[in-house]
Amino acid sequence: MSVKDSFSSKWGLIFAAASTAIGLGNMWLFPYRVGEKGGVAFVIPYVVCAIALGLIALIGEISVGRLTGGGPVTAFRKVLQLRNKKTSLGEAFGWICVGVAFMQAIGYTLVFSWVIRFTLGSLTGSAFSTTNSNQYYAAISNNEHIFFWIIVTLITAAITLTGGIRNGIERCCAIMLPTIFILIVVLAIRVAFLPNVAIGYKYLFTPDWNYLFDMKTWMVALGQVFYSLSLRGSTMVTYGSYTKKTSDIVSSAKYIVFADTFISILATFMIIPAVFAFGKDLKNGPALLFITLPEIFKSIPFGQFFMFAFFLAIFFAALTSFIGQLEVVVQALRDKFKFPRLLAIFLVSTATVLLCRVFVVGNIRKVIDLLSLHLIPLCGLGSAIFFFWIVPKYLVLQEIQSGHSKTVGKWIVPMGRYALCGMILFIYIITSF
Repeated sequence: MSVKDSFSSKWGLIFAAASTAIGLGNMWLFPYRVGEKGGVAFVIPYVVCAIALGLIALIGEISVGRLTGGGPVTAFRKVLQLRNKKTSLGEAFGWICVGVAFMQAIGYTLVFSWVIRFTLGSLTGSAFSTTNSNQYYAAISNNEHIFFWIIVTLITAAITLTGGIRNGIERCCAIMLPTIFILIVVLAIRVAFLPNVAIGYKYLFTPDWNYLFDMKTWMVALGQVFYSLSLRGSTMVTYGSYTKKTSDIVSSAKYIVFADTFISILATFMIIPAVFAFGKDLKNGPALLFITLPEIFKSIPFGQFFMFAFFLAIFFAALTSFIGQLEVVVQALRDKFKFPRLLAIFLVSTATVLLCRVFVVGNIRKVIDLLSLHLIPLCGLGSAIFFFWIVPKYLVLQEIQSGHSKTVGKWIVPMGRYALCGMILFIYIITSF
């Protein structure tokens, strides 16, 4: 890998990884889960899982990518080479991780196409002036032009990817991540002054504690952490392969987890109080984002401006997550078949458009649940096993230590082996029966 094809510094990694992590999982799925699982009763297990498990998993995935210098296919193959084991199993698992990232990108394509149309519609006024947001959403999600907008979605992401790592992904994320934060803060402040907003805050801080003691809640929280932080043995491994040895992975991972969790909670404090203030239903799935909230914006002064600001933030979050998912597949094709970058981007984009149109339209919720509750945690588990169990302990500590000013405690290895791997496996088994 050439020097140019890497992040410029640890901040390049932080911007890219945090931007990839912050997406529709934070802006829509997390508030939806909070509304579904008892308010703070869901936030507590989510934060615990993010700090205790998500941070360790993130450090592991970035480290294994940097250690091996490749994406999941190369990384897990080389891990087995370190132990003089047959490498086909590692390569096969790597392709599974690439496939899950690709599957998530295919699902993202559809929702992202809706986001693009709502962003444009809020800018022009068509989404704001319509008398029935339900009919507007139905027209956007089901009309004959959906294929065209799916293509527009892929072109938008492909343009960024053609710039490469430093001049494409890093530069895009360095601009969009602060913008997302500013827009969400502005919107959260505006919501705080809505009439009857106290009802929503009361809901958040009067949790249903029955959910806290339900193992299903913890499984959903863990799946949400891995979904939101893009911990599936692919994107963070790929970004790790673009990270310099002088970059501090431990410090970077802390910033990434904090930014991701903070935006999730901030989005929740924007969306849930607004929904309660206008007597809407929190458990509306995609309708919460594309029907309920637009109706709320229509009811407040300067509503079109705030609607546009909201969907612009969603657009930036979705784009940065989307390019991270696609980059996994692009890098895998380049590593395996030595394709030029532009050809790999073209092939991945074309396949994504076609598969989205055939398999995802009409089934988006099933795709999201399959990913967040099953496939992503299992890929995250496999990735953790490869790094914390198969890579020699001294190499694990050496790789994590590289670029970190303070001595990394040896406890991080048993945390990865027993706490991370054990908890994922335990929760997954318990909730599967």
